[in-house]
Amino acid sequence: MGLKIRGIYATALTCFFLEHNYPIVNPSRQIIKRFKGCQNIDAPGPTTVEIRDRRDGQGVLLSGERDELNPLVQLLRESFFDVICRERKSTADNIVDIEFPFLAKKALDELRNKVVPTVPHHHRLRIIAPKFVDLMEKKQLAIHPDKRERTGRDMERSLIWGFLRKGREVAIEHVKLDGKVVSLSEGEILEAGCQDKMLVLKRSKFKGRYNYDGLAEPKAEGDYAVTEVTEGEWYYRHSYYRRDGRLIGQYYNINTPVEFYPDKIRYIDLEIDLLKWPEGTSEIVEKELLARELQAGRLSRQLAKKAAAVAEALKGSIS
Repeated sequence: MGLKIRGIYATALTCFFLEHNYPIVNPSRQIIKRFKGCQNIDAPGPTTVEIRDRRDGQGVLLSGERDELNPLVQLLRESFFDVICRERKSTADNIVDIEFPFLAKKALDELRNKVVPTVPHHHRLRIIAPKFVDLMEKKQLAIHPDKRERTGRDMERSLIWGFLRKGREVAIEHVKLDGKVVSLSEGEILEAGCQDKMLVLKRSKFKGRYNYDGLAEPKAEGDYAVTEVTEGEWYYRHSYYRRDGRLIGQYYNINTPVEFYPDKIRYIDLEIDLLKWPEGTSEIVEKELLARELQAGRLSRQLAKKAAAVAEALKGSIS
């Protein structure tokens, strides 16, 4: 088997697959330079699996024969338990879409740092401003690799938190396990904490259904929600209110750890959710949807267990 890897994840994935004794064929000159002397780099033989970036940079596409793809997908799932795997239909080839949520990106950052000085959140920051990230890493870390944490924080402030200011509207990119992206109603920032990496949003332009999901309450003019979200958390909370401030109920969305961008928050929805009514009762909902997605092979059993455990822990803490 020969792997051809291109794109923003090339260094991290080359490191990963070399550690698992996979030969890398036809690498770029930069990759050859970075891995000079490593066994299985620039190996002879044909390309059997090609790995390239998704258009949005949130993961990679693996293409090749099914028998060649299956062990790679399994290895990625076992090594990065929060990856999401989706098969794409193609007339020319078998394609598997691998999405890297928060924890997978973080692990890939550390793999890349084994090879070349890399700031924390490198792969997410490169989605936002690839040339700037490359320039700052070369300028700051080539001489002072010990300053990666500080340089990373400075870059986050510049590329993300410099835009997440009070009064600004941000989008919520709610990604389903099948890959569908649902754009929830935008929120106006009421509070933004760079140190705590948290946002409090007010949302009043609701989209979609006439009732609030699971709460069995109709939407009415003047309703609003206060949405509290912290980067890296496995859930976030919507508190829904009537015009007069009366609480309708609370909805805890369970998801892969939230990622912040300069104009949005993003996560993969894990289907299972928690509802809480004003009188204090709470209920975990949509367990069957999570089980269905597990059966479809889009997430690992470990990730499904984590989602269920988060819901149970939340229920216990708010009861």
